[in-house]
Amino acid sequence: MSNVHTLLVVWQNAKSRLYYHVGTLSFYNDHYEFIYTNYGSGHRKLKDALKNGYMLHPAFPDANKTYRSKNLFAAFDRRLPSTDRSDFKSIMIDLGLNEHSTKMDLLQQTRGRLANDTYSFEQPLRLGNDGKLYTSFFVHGMRHRNLPAQWSTWLSFRDPLKLVQEPTNEFDPNAVGIYTQGGKHLGYVPGFYSEAIYSLLENKAEPSVKVAYINELSTPNWWLKVDFECKVPFVESIASPEVLSAMQ
Repeated sequence: MSNVHTLLVVWQNAKSRLYYHVGTLSFYNDHYEFIYTNYGSGHRKLKDALKNGYMLHPAFPDANKTYRSKNLFAAFDRRLPSTDRSDFKSIMIDLGLNEHSTKMDLLQQTRGRLANDTYSFEQPLRLGNDGKLYTSFFVHGMRHRNLPAQWSTWLSFRDPLKLVQEPTNEFDPNAVGIYTQGGKHLGYVPGFYSEAIYSLLENKAEPSVKVAYINELSTPNWWLKVDFECKVPFVESIASPEVLSAMQ
């Protein structure tokens, strides 16, 4: 398969606030494809989600089926801003997109989030031709850090950040905290990446995490976006189940 564009379909438990990678949406060969993450017993995948209150999406009632369509599935397409909106062009510009951008590009940039909704669409880890893993994500858990109103003054665009493992975290033994270089705890690596990134750190990888976007006036889900890249220390690290699951 060439020119594959893939997004992780993520569900958040409204009570625990934990995130689960329940499915994967892909576009290739002029078709969209959706599958659930019902393989194995992966951390924070479909089986974990079902045990914690998740119900299969009504549009995709069979957990073992591969869904395909020439058009973006209606259940996902409705999450995109309508092209009929008078401000659609300005929305695209704000998102860094243009008339050549695809629906997958738009879904990726908006994350497909709706008000009071439990789904989002997130970038997977992707392996570059240089042998490095790449992704971008919004820092999670910031609203629970009791950060001061002026927290954004701690950061500037492209500032490097530190990753710190938290094996004794009561919610996730694979939790990875995100800190400023000065030691201020900002939040966490999203749960759908945490096992993979924790595994990379265990294998002595040295990821680079840099500030990509700051908007302290937005809701906490959109406060801080970072760019992640990591040279994998050896081939076995890429082939580990933890890393592979975050790449799909």
